[in-house]
Amino acid sequence: MNALAQLPTRDRPKVDPRMNRRRQEVRRENGRRRLRRVLILLGIVGVVVLGIIIVRSPLFDLDEIEISGADRTDIQDVLAVAGLQRGEPLMDADIRRAKEAVTGLPWVFTSEVHRHWPGQVTIEIVERQAVANLPSTNGTYAVVDRFGHVLERVAALDNGLPVVQVPAPTALPGENVPESVDAVRVASALPREIAPWVETIGVDVEVGVVLELVDNGRALMGDSEDLSDKYVALATVLTRVQLRCAKHIDVRVAQTPVLTRRAGCS
Repeated sequence: MNALAQLPTRDRPKVDPRMNRRRQEVRRENGRRRLRRVLILLGIVGVVVLGIIIVRSPLFDLDEIEISGADRTDIQDVLAVAGLQRGEPLMDADIRRAKEAVTGLPWVFTSEVHRHWPGQVTIEIVERQAVANLPSTNGTYAVVDRFGHVLERVAALDNGLPVVQVPAPTALPGENVPESVDAVRVASALPREIAPWVETIGVDVEVGVVLELVDNGRALMGDSEDLSDKYVALATVLTRVQLRCAKHIDVRVAQTPVLTRRAGCS
């Protein structure tokens, strides 16, 4: 007889059937959980893919571009710089680039560009306000806003705006003339009741902004601070003195205006 056959064999430990069923149930539950996760992930991917397909379909093409607030700005210029193309997927419309480009147009102060599903983009423009004309050596004028920003160039003074004698010989629409800022701000605040007395507005290196008045008088304004008080002081002096007798009206300190009379006037 084989000696190995005579060796006693160890009895295998018996597993409780309930424990075995529990282990099998745990394995099945883990499998179901993994399957649910895979199905959820596949569902999310499917929804995303379907969404991309839908928004890039002709149903969501850019069909309409609506522009508001463009009174002095040419609509075709707005469309050209915005770079938006009718028929392109609305999702591809570069809203940020369009906003920056439209705001760079000469007459545009601010702009807002919005995407509206299923197929519209709106461009809302707030334009700059022209306040003065700056002369050029070639006989034309640069029309500027209160920040010295050139809006357009014109050949004739038919816009009713004051002339500020700060030369702008080469400034093009969209550029700035920083040395004109104080003078154009004085011009922009010029009251209607004082305007008939003012022929031009200039800058004197010693006293700042100067209003050249009819009858060769001058109003010394200084800088563009406290303009409302300065104009009140100037109006008070103008109503109390004959303009032909006023050589200088100094309102640089609005609370204490100084009148310099011409010789022979009392």
